[in-house]
Amino acid sequence: MTSAPSLPQRPVPREVTRVVSATAPPSLLLVGGAGTGKSAVLASLRERIGAARVVDDAHRLTAGELDELIAGAAGAAGLVVATEPRPHRPEIRALAAAFAAHGSVVELRNWTARETAGRAASFGLQLAPPQVRSLHRLTGGVPALVDTALDAVRTETDVRRAVAERIRMQLATDRDLAAVLALVELGVALDPGEVAAVLDLPADRALDLVDTGRASGLLDPDENLVPGAAGIPAAAVGRHGLHASARRLLSTRLEAGTLTPRLARSLAGIGLTDPHLADHLVALAAGAAPGEAADLLDAAITAGADPAALAVPRAEVAFAAGDLTTAAQLADRLLERCEGLDVDDVRAATRISASVAAQRGMLDRSADLFEWLGPDRAGGDAPIAAAVLLAAGRPDAARHLRSAVAAGAPTSSVSAARLVEEGLRESVGGDGRVAMNRLTRALTSLDGETTSRAWPDGADAIAALLCLHSGELDHARALLARPAVPTVRNRLLAAWADLLGGDLAAATTAAERLAPEVSAGRDLLFLHALQVGLARRSGDLGALTMRWRAAQGVVAEYSVDLFGLLPLGELWLAAVRVGEPDRVAHLVADARRLLATLGEPPLWGAALHWYGVQAAIAANRPSDLVPHARALALAAESTAYAAVLARAGQAWLGVLRGDVDTRRVREAAEALAAVGLPWDGAKLAGEAALRAEDTAAATGLLQIARDIRQNGRVVRTPADTPPSAPDDERPSAPTVPGPLSEREAQVADLVVSGLTYREVGNHLYISAKTVEHHVARIRRRLGAGSRSELLSLLRAMGHGTDAHRHTHSDGNGGTPACP
Repeated sequence: MTSAPSLPQRPVPREVTRVVSATAPPSLLLVGGAGTGKSAVLASLRERIGAARVVDDAHRLTAGELDELIAGAAGAAGLVVATEPRPHRPEIRALAAAFAAHGSVVELRNWTARETAGRAASFGLQLAPPQVRSLHRLTGGVPALVDTALDAVRTETDVRRAVAERIRMQLATDRDLAAVLALVELGVALDPGEVAAVLDLPADRALDLVDTGRASGLLDPDENLVPGAAGIPAAAVGRHGLHASARRLLSTRLEAGTLTPRLARSLAGIGLTDPHLADHLVALAAGAAPGEAADLLDAAITAGADPAALAVPRAEVAFAAGDLTTAAQLADRLLERCEGLDVDDVRAATRISASVAAQRGMLDRSADLFEWLGPDRAGGDAPIAAAVLLAAGRPDAARHLRSAVAAGAPTSSVSAARLVEEGLRESVGGDGRVAMNRLTRALTSLDGETTSRAWPDGADAIAALLCLHSGELDHARALLARPAVPTVRNRLLAAWADLLGGDLAAATTAAERLAPEVSAGRDLLFLHALQVGLARRSGDLGALTMRWRAAQGVVAEYSVDLFGLLPLGELWLAAVRVGEPDRVAHLVADARRLLATLGEPPLWGAALHWYGVQAAIAANRPSDLVPHARALALAAESTAYAAVLARAGQAWLGVLRGDVDTRRVREAAEALAAVGLPWDGAKLAGEAALRAEDTAAATGLLQIARDIRQNGRVVRTPADTPPSAPDDERPSAPTVPGPLSEREAQVADLVVSGLTYREVGNHLYISAKTVEHHVARIRRRLGAGSRSELLSLLRAMGHGTDAHRHTHSDGNGGTPACP
């Protein structure tokens, strides 16, 4: 049997070599923690230091022996000493001072990752950078541990086990050191006073142990245990010894009021059960962020708290942390044994379960839960229940729940819930201004509220949705920006404000950022519909089809409610555009029944009916547009926003029937842009221009479409001069600015003339791909929504005519002729 190859000799640090070479015999103090290679360096130096006296492990010497070394360091004779740092021992400090004054002090540090890689090479190993980083992290760069790990790699044995075995051997001879390091792993700082109290040691021994722990090579610079040592000190101390120390530590910290959440969790994590620890963990959870609160409550149960007593707060914080699965499981378990529960717990479990269902896009289930709860048990949650029932299209049940008598103090949360319900009720059957006042006051009531109480939807989201349905896009953005850290739902609704307002670049960026963060069904519905809406507005049928397919999962699970009409509208238009309207027909029917049940609320219904107008346009079915136009006309009596949509619907109906009233289309397009729907306004004007028989009218409408797309509003040009102006003040022919470069103008002339990209390229001596790039740039610059619209706009600008070609090109791609 052959023996394992010996470890390669460690290199002597350059600083040590310089000292030894410069002075004979040398006067040198080597300072380094355990495993840094002090003894190996001394062994390498023995033949080179001549008559110098060599002393290893000076930290183990008595005070008298150290005094002799101090005197030797101040004398002329050569002396080489190695020691671990012991800052609490005055003799070690004096020894270092003597060598600093009369010789040299070299500190041996742990190796860097780069030095670890170099050491691996001396073993004949070529490790990849990830391997080096992993090995360095495991060992903390302690040379002795690095060598152990590298030898394990070389001999193809388990690296982690080899390192752990070396550490176990190191701690086997010093149980007190193992106890100190076990406290460090729990999260205790190396404080001599606390070490003395917890381990019941004399003060001087505690000081020595703190120094020994820091010099052990098992702590990183932040005094955390290196990964390779995880669990080893606790195992060395044993479960009984660890728990005894932990109980004394718990008592000390509770008495001093310094028990931190991290330490409390660690104490529970080792299996320590104690009522005081459990109570403290519950108290800490009350003021913690949701994710941390969930961990603290779980730890409290491990420490001996009653799981049944913590079921409601655990479900609340799980919901607040976004862990809907855990929240639903905990709430359902409570509801399954509701007969034996206190009514407060039944109410809370119902609200939490209903909130989970709402976030999953199943508001009908939320409504079922609150109807089951009933007014007798609803108490302070009656306003929340009534709001959910109303949004789910159950106004009678909502009125029934409002009859509940609220019990308990009118806290901020209770007051906000009541204001939300009042605001939603006003938005459905009352005054929109009163509705927005109530909803905004609800937000003010919740300012500074830190509770993690579960709600089916936030007051800010409901208020913002009402704004989005009413064309108040800036107000929606302001409401959604109120929290210091906006939620995913807030950011998603803000992206919807950008989409509806025509800022497609901002909406696209937001959608891309939100996609990895959105997981709940309701938010997924809004995200998919947002992506569908962006694809539809881009005019890219391939992208629209892809986005439509991706949305099918959430479409299949969606239950119609008042708060989901906007995404339904976008999905409806996408379904028509890709030729699959039957996939959403039942949902559209449900939505129309919902609005009918609620009395056709104009603030909420106008947006869906406007989508209905656009769906009829996309399907080229004017008859389908009529009922939506009528609904908008009725809503126009209540809201200015609905009035704008109603006039636009009438204008669209005329366009589809071939009756293009230029003035009516222009006014409708301008009004749509003014209420935050520039994309819709530009589409109306552009489509009307393509159907207009009069060239001058078509030119003016195309210019309006272009201005709206580029500016979000109409910029008046001479073509917009009202008919009432005197004849001599009107231009003889409509003119449209032509902000194209010389080359773009040449390309435009030839494209309008009917040439293919290849033929245009042959004329201008450029590639067909370059022609395509020019055309794409021209289309973006002019704001044309389609190829046909682009050609119409270019013709209106004069491109393609003989006069225009003569001005801009010689016909062969040469230099334009001089005027």
